[in-house]
Amino acid sequence: MKPPLILILAFIVSIASAAEPVRTYDLVVFGGTAPGIVAAVRAAREGLNVALVSRSKHLGGSLPSLGAVETHYAGNRAPLLDEFVAKVKAHYRAKDGEDSDNYRACAGGRMITYEPQVAEAILERMLAAESRIKVYREFTPTKVEKEGKLITAVQFVAMNKSETLRLAARSFMEAGYEGDLMAAAGVKYRVGRESRSEYNEPRAGRVFTHWLTGQHPLAAVEGRLNLVISGATTSDPLPGSTGEGDDNIQSYSYRLCITDDPANRRLLDSPPVGYDRARFAPILLSVEEKARLSLPFHHRFQIYPLQEMVERDHIFHGHALPNRKRSWNATNLTGGGKAYPEADEATRRLIEKQHRDHALGLMWFLQNDPGMPDALRSKAREWGLAKDEFADTDNIPSQLYVREARRLVGRAVFTENDALLSPGLGRAPVHTDSIGITEFSLDSLACTTERLGDSLCDGQLFQMEVSRPGQVPWNSLLPQEYENLVVVTTLSATHVGWGAIRLPPTWMHLAESAAWAIVLANQADIAPAQVSVDQLQQRLAISHVMISFFNDVDVASDDPRVPAAQYFGTKGFFSDYDGRLDDMLTEGEKAAWDGGFEQLKKGILKSIQLAKAVHVAAAKQTPKTKQTRGAALLEMWNALNPQ
Repeated sequence: MKPPLILILAFIVSIASAAEPVRTYDLVVFGGTAPGIVAAVRAAREGLNVALVSRSKHLGGSLPSLGAVETHYAGNRAPLLDEFVAKVKAHYRAKDGEDSDNYRACAGGRMITYEPQVAEAILERMLAAESRIKVYREFTPTKVEKEGKLITAVQFVAMNKSETLRLAARSFMEAGYEGDLMAAAGVKYRVGRESRSEYNEPRAGRVFTHWLTGQHPLAAVEGRLNLVISGATTSDPLPGSTGEGDDNIQSYSYRLCITDDPANRRLLDSPPVGYDRARFAPILLSVEEKARLSLPFHHRFQIYPLQEMVERDHIFHGHALPNRKRSWNATNLTGGGKAYPEADEATRRLIEKQHRDHALGLMWFLQNDPGMPDALRSKAREWGLAKDEFADTDNIPSQLYVREARRLVGRAVFTENDALLSPGLGRAPVHTDSIGITEFSLDSLACTTERLGDSLCDGQLFQMEVSRPGQVPWNSLLPQEYENLVVVTTLSATHVGWGAIRLPPTWMHLAESAAWAIVLANQADIAPAQVSVDQLQQRLAISHVMISFFNDVDVASDDPRVPAAQYFGTKGFFSDYDGRLDDMLTEGEKAAWDGGFEQLKKGILKSIQLAKAVHVAAAKQTPKTKQTRGAALLEMWNALNPQ
């Protein structure tokens, strides 16, 4: 009789290092980020014993300082993400009432917003409610122990070097922004931009664009997509965009929480040590003069006159938060984080300090520089750091906003083309192993300060009009080298594809899906990579986790047709984003579906070919059958899952 996997791992760990005690769990999650927390909570609620290891004593990563659930999709997509949103709204409803300014600031805009301290407290409470989770704060991985394609244990060291920790588990998860665990494990990864030719990505590599705000009709306006989006988009690549790959990554920042409430506003007493006025003085120049310079600033400071920025309320632009606060999104230091992903801890601290000094130096210049016109300087002084936020880190977020670092090179790679319309379809490509979706625009901050004429800086992309919800393959979370390591926050994607992945709601969504895979693996006594994709997708579908985006299907619904639509949406049974479950199935669509279902049962289904056949059948407008689309899906679902 084959011994259980956990006994094999325990034996290997016991003989590997008898000197240092080991603590054993079902799952070790590295990264006290919001997705790391989601994964730990889901696994614990399903009966697993979990260790959550965080680099910081503060939990939540960047999510609190962002001040918003940054998404274009307002519907349900994953239970724990939806639970977090519900708890945020419940906080302001209970504290201030639904008719209050605070509740309207929270729930009345395009995105749910919150104060950083509220988000962090909610995440802490979600963890504290689970007795099966043990949290280890301020540790980083130093050594990975392995046997064949299995990680058996990971050694961690305290950030102050005072203590070591050795954790063994069935499964491990990378949920940190830097990818330190996967790097320590020796998996293949990359840092930087692919060339245009490597994956045939139109916007890859060295690229320059313009803003086209208000000039293009948008998908949501035309009714094609159930998304709440802005009116901004960038152009196609301009002449001079060579598409060359390099080692540049998009800019980092500290998302400062600021307020105009005099009782809570903290104005700076002095500039940061080493402040250099010359770095910020170009802000005062004309747009034409700025175009001749390479400025390491957010694009608004590059392309708008200062007076216009004030009129547009762009100087301290950011999400409007409850209690008269904002998350200031204009402190990006282009190029400043380039060395961060591969740097040692001491160098990372220096890079973080450079970003803090840049953010505070920018604030000091706007509020105090004698070259600032008096009226604009006075306007800038209406805002200051919120004294009641990040109280133990001098009102600065504890987490640098690391937008991009190492990226896994996994068993599949999510590319730009996975978030664009697929040729011959009304949707992005179908992935038969999809475990979640993207819905945000392909989005990258500037990678270098180089400009072509009056273009945005090299690498700046916000492709709102052409982007489409994409399906994220399970294999993009799996390293090639291991069977029991799942990578969530630094998963396998190209630089451009990463722009649709890197938002916390998408990460939290994927983290819950990954946790379900680990739960199923634990129950079957196998490694996560060995879990049946069909079994995983069906579990996600019935657990209200979105694996296929539809305009008109609510994954939180208990309608039995919904899991069927979700599952078959990953197999090519839909050529667009409309489920239309109550519409009558046409004879042409039925023929395509019947053929696809037979191929699915035989294990020979080609999902893209089926989706194209469905697209052709829908265009022919053949007579309607007497069966609704939803009923046909449910019939196939029940045939796959007989009671």
